[in-house]
Amino acid sequence: MIEILTPLEERALAACDYGAFPINLRGIRDNVQKLLGEIQRYGFFNEYTTHSFDHVREMLDIAEWLIPSRTMDDLTAAEYIMLVLACYFHDLGLLISREEFDNRQDNAEYQKFIATLDDKDLETREYKSKLFALETSERDKILYQEFVRFSHGARVRAWIEGFKLDDNESSATIREEIQHLLTHLDPIIKRDLAILCESHTKDDIDNIEKYKLSQPYGNNAEEWVNLQYLAAILRTVDLLQISRSRAPSILYRVINPTDPISQIEWQKQNAVRSVRASTGFDREGHASEDAERDTIEVHARFNESDGFFGLTSYLTYAEREISKTSAIILKSSTRVSKDYLFPWKYINQKFVEAEGFLTKSFGFQLDQQKILDLLTGHTLYNDTSVVLRELTQNSLDAVRLQASIAKVPAENNGMVHIHWDSQQKILTIRDNGTGMTQQTIEDHLLKVGSSRYQDEKFKEDYPDFSSISRFGIGVLSAFMVADSVEITTCSPEDEPARRISLRSVHGKYLIKLLDKVADRDDIGVWPHGTLVRLALRSTASLGDVLRVAQRWLLFPGCNVTVKIDDQPPVKIGYESPKAALEAYIDSSFTPRRGIKADLEVREVSLGGVTLAYAVQKDDHFKDWGFVQIDESRHNGRDGEAFLPVATCVEGVGVEFSSPGFRSASLLAVANVVGKGAPRTNVARSAIEDTDEFKSMNATIYSLYAEHVSSEISRLEKIQSNSLTRAVSQAPFIAWPLTGERIPVRHPALMQEAASKIPMVLIEGSGQRKNVSINDIRNRNEFWTVESPLTRSVEYFINEAPANISADTLLKSLGNTFSPYPSGETVSNYMSSTYISSLLKDEFELSEAIAYENHRRIDLRWERREGAPKWLNSADLLKELAMRDRRLWEMVVNRRNEGRNPRGTGWGSVKIAPQDFVVSGLDGYGGFVIGASRFFMAEQPVSIFLTSLRGNVSDEGIRTLNSAFRFLETVCSYTDEWEALSPEFVNRLIEISGGDEMIAGISFKMHDFLSSIRGSNSKFFDPFAWQRREG
Repeated sequence: MIEILTPLEERALAACDYGAFPINLRGIRDNVQKLLGEIQRYGFFNEYTTHSFDHVREMLDIAEWLIPSRTMDDLTAAEYIMLVLACYFHDLGLLISREEFDNRQDNAEYQKFIATLDDKDLETREYKSKLFALETSERDKILYQEFVRFSHGARVRAWIEGFKLDDNESSATIREEIQHLLTHLDPIIKRDLAILCESHTKDDIDNIEKYKLSQPYGNNAEEWVNLQYLAAILRTVDLLQISRSRAPSILYRVINPTDPISQIEWQKQNAVRSVRASTGFDREGHASEDAERDTIEVHARFNESDGFFGLTSYLTYAEREISKTSAIILKSSTRVSKDYLFPWKYINQKFVEAEGFLTKSFGFQLDQQKILDLLTGHTLYNDTSVVLRELTQNSLDAVRLQASIAKVPAENNGMVHIHWDSQQKILTIRDNGTGMTQQTIEDHLLKVGSSRYQDEKFKEDYPDFSSISRFGIGVLSAFMVADSVEITTCSPEDEPARRISLRSVHGKYLIKLLDKVADRDDIGVWPHGTLVRLALRSTASLGDVLRVAQRWLLFPGCNVTVKIDDQPPVKIGYESPKAALEAYIDSSFTPRRGIKADLEVREVSLGGVTLAYAVQKDDHFKDWGFVQIDESRHNGRDGEAFLPVATCVEGVGVEFSSPGFRSASLLAVANVVGKGAPRTNVARSAIEDTDEFKSMNATIYSLYAEHVSSEISRLEKIQSNSLTRAVSQAPFIAWPLTGERIPVRHPALMQEAASKIPMVLIEGSGQRKNVSINDIRNRNEFWTVESPLTRSVEYFINEAPANISADTLLKSLGNTFSPYPSGETVSNYMSSTYISSLLKDEFELSEAIAYENHRRIDLRWERREGAPKWLNSADLLKELAMRDRRLWEMVVNRRNEGRNPRGTGWGSVKIAPQDFVVSGLDGYGGFVIGASRFFMAEQPVSIFLTSLRGNVSDEGIRTLNSAFRFLETVCSYTDEWEALSPEFVNRLIEISGGDEMIAGISFKMHDFLSSIRGSNSKFFDPFAWQRREG
């Protein structure tokens, strides 16, 4: 029986009457039908959709309505037959002979394909993971059929053109059969037919050099062809041929594909009822067959969600390709005289349904402005373990909100259960929180960047609730590791429960309704709660789920458990920061010194911040100091507890350093809750440097400082130390706050907190008391005294069993000369580097009174107003650091290299202002305090250096620093300035750092040396009368 041809084939027959196409179209048709029937003969592509001749018929039928009637009338006979032949031959590249498969190792192209599996992209790794889970024979078959599917366009092109494949002639029989069918065609026509057949696997139809807009095969216009338009039609009809006839139900039931990808594919194909053009409407809005149409509609119904996701994702891809094709044909329309119309741009998916799910399909929406805000300046996620944290903190918020609504404590009633099936790679997180309503799902769950808890209506309803989640990206994060996400949620506010099925960020999502009575067992979170189930990709990893949870979820505020496979569940988190540190000390911590019995954990709270820190008692001094840790020794190795050093926001760890610091150096942990809690970045890897963050750290620093203050009081009142001794321990207790060994988050805020510690001793009117740096700042002036007697007195007072002043002590010994000047004197100025450095920043010397007979000098300090009056090397060095970093490093390195010949470190030089008041220093050029040398203003060298001060340019700063560096070297090596010889000067230049170091002053070196030689090198040093034997 002669098979009825399609209308398109009937039109193609007319071409056989022209000299260009001396072929038997019916004969070719019959033979191609037989060849296509061979594609699955040897078991290849059995789990893919059929590529029989039924596929060709469907394509020809679709082309009938795809080509607009106006264009249909204008197509030539040659265009019809070339399109029909292309539909016949385009899938013949899928033919695989048994000989070809057996000789696959000799196929060079196949070996190249195998080599691509070594690529490191995610899709390749996923593919390999699934592949190598199969038996060897099955894997080899799938590998080869995938190679053929990948290259079938190039294969059929080579066979049509008569070229050999690089396969050792194992496919020669197929090539010869195809060549036989096309024997009478001109080589140019065969070449163009081959290009057309390959085009449905390429993405290059915009290449009009390859796909010519007018290709003649004879003199008659009916023998001319627009190859680009034919390629566009072929590719589009191949994309759209997805009806259920392509995958008959009987074949699906018999074959029962085992590969999940194939299951989705077959369900997709078997569910499609119709693919057709949407109805067109005229200008008045009436349906019309003559109106131009640009939309294709697909009708399908699914029983399973997988098929729905497979089809909708495919249709999204197909729409993108069709729209691109439309733009290409429109661009070429100005180069051809005929109306080659391709109006199609859209695919309507609203008729794709899933049985048992809501008829409306859902998808992720982007709150664009918020997404931009979130992503600006951030790396979203680079650690897959955060998926567990994101989803768990969503559960914690829901549990806390439910407890708030029910007016019950979350600690006793809230539950979050995490289960990890390592064999199936299934992660499940279940909670008994509020669950989600349909409105919440649409407005927030599926709208990336929109958090329910940041909604204005929510804030109005729950003004006191502070959430952990703020960004609305928890579910989005799941797709870092999973291709399949299923969420079951039950809210008391909605009649049914819901199951949400998601397959990708860019696809459609289904919501299935579950009856709270009939489906109660299936819901799993009745009467309220949410269950999230992730099927991880084969190549994805969450790491050690238990340890990840233990690291992040420090203070969950409810019952959180983790169950790994069939092991017993493990409780996660602690009741408080103090409990966390105590548990760690009991289980894992080894103190650097002493024993654990000497350790305590203190917990304090202020303004929503709860800080716990460990302290250790010093056996000798009896003070409780902060416990220092070595982070590298306590990093949570296998078998060890995690080091619970972190700053947490609403109980979830964010920064894993000591609170307020940049490293884990103190054994401390903080948790911040409430409206004032700082915001984290999108990845929750750090806290945003906002006002809230600064306020939090200011509170943390004040709590640290309060410990130091209380220790001073305890040492004096309970340990019966003198006030002087108690205060002398403060710098050592406060070393994390006052030193530079631990990098601080906000140094200015830390200094402000430390400035409130009463660690400064002042004496006046026969009384001694301790005050803070801030108290000193409120005074306009204070005195300091340097003398051997003062130091001896201070030592005695420090060791005295009672609180006495220096004045009282000396008078009791019959001393009539007061040890301190009138006014208030800071007595521990020189005993604490921290105190002296802080006071020097805000005060400067205004007067010096020397008592040579008493080997003493009194110094009056006044609050600095405006720019510094004194010219000193320390300030100049700071300025140089901002102007010339290289020279600054040279100076600093030289100063740090070692000690000078006198056995002391390199001292600093200070030049007094003209209004500096001096008495008792006649015959001296200045005075020495510690390592600093103070020059009087009238000294020639002082006048010279002050004259350079006016040049504030970069060069001027370099000149001053060079001069000061050289003068420091002179002061360190000799007191005989008037006899500086050229040889000694050259030696001092070399010691200073060479010509480069003093280059800034070299052009004024003669005048500079003259000023040094003319200056008085005799300086008053109250400790110069001390001698040492040997």
